[in-house]
Amino acid sequence: MNKLLATSALVAAGLVASAGVASAQAPAPIQVVFGGFAQQVFGTASNNDGVNYASGNGRGAAAVVARPNRTSQQSDTEIFVGGRSTLANGIVVGFDVQIEGNSNNYVGANTAIGNVQDNIDESYIFIDGGFGRVLLGSENEAPYIMHVGAPAPGATGGSGYASLETAATNWVQQPVNVSLLNTTSTFQNGDAQRLTYFTPRFSGLQAGVSYTPNSLEDASGFSDLRAARANGWSPGLNYTNTLGGIRIAASAGLAYYPALDAAASNTANGNAIKDWSAGLNLGFGDFTVGGAYRVVDAPLATNDGSAWSIGAAYQSGPIAIHISYLQSTVNGTAVVGDDVFKVGHLTGAYTMGPGVDLIGSIFTLSYKDEAGAAANNNSGSGGVVGIRLTF
Repeated sequence: MNKLLATSALVAAGLVASAGVASAQAPAPIQVVFGGFAQQVFGTASNNDGVNYASGNGRGAAAVVARPNRTSQQSDTEIFVGGRSTLANGIVVGFDVQIEGNSNNYVGANTAIGNVQDNIDESYIFIDGGFGRVLLGSENEAPYIMHVGAPAPGATGGSGYASLETAATNWVQQPVNVSLLNTTSTFQNGDAQRLTYFTPRFSGLQAGVSYTPNSLEDASGFSDLRAARANGWSPGLNYTNTLGGIRIAASAGLAYYPALDAAASNTANGNAIKDWSAGLNLGFGDFTVGGAYRVVDAPLATNDGSAWSIGAAYQSGPIAIHISYLQSTVNGTAVVGDDVFKVGHLTGAYTMGPGVDLIGSIFTLSYKDEAGAAANNNSGSGGVVGIRLTF
């Protein structure tokens, strides 16, 4: 998954909400609507020579790249199919399916276990009423959806060139032996099949919780409790309000997944995962500042560690700008030391018209492996310009 907080899930929800719905006089069948976004960028970036780069970015498996090219043209497109209907009792029932437009990219060498990026990002049914929202299907966990991170307004965040789940890793690329946390949001099992509930918002406060029975996405079946984590719980809180002219947005979340059955206690699989996060934004007029902190408590796992982000944003009329930074420090694959990942952005967007934004970003990234070998470390900077369409 590629986005956070300005996520495609939230965009799709807005799309469905704006569709022509049934009139108040009589229920109508679900009306299907289409939407989405299309983004194309061109840019340049530097990478170290001779690094053993991870799979993905056009590679089916990890490979040493002797001399990386410095220029590229990259795409990010999704098509949303959704609909909703208001029943006679006022309850709203609808669905959302998000189709990847650029999915020819390996994210792992073993395609037999589904490590190829799929064509469907998220697919779920929702039920809305005075009781809140119930969501069933392939979608992120409640605390992920509710998370508040380093601010990135408008198309600057939607473009992916922000510090949460940054698209800049497609330009300055990850070495195979470096582990990292690319977001400050609680995030376990991606778009797994799950049940989620959100309360109505009371005085600015909303709660949500997800239950993930199996570590499966877009699939029917059961996890092997001795081979894959299952029965995860993910509660979250989100608060929004304006006090004394200051806009406040805050969040807190947790994902808990128990240890594998019969796993030895001195192994990563023998320890439960607790993934904590918290974030805060404060807004004053056209400016917003904020950040977030995350701790993954997974002893002996490669991603055991923490991440934090901070940023500032400005949005006025057609102009949006943000500067942000994220740093991740995790256990990695070695016994001694930590893997450290750092990324900073300065991203801007200009709205030319409804759904049409020019975007541009400059960024710098570094990956440090605890082993220290040159083939396991990379750093570089780059910049992109492009156009983003939302429809």
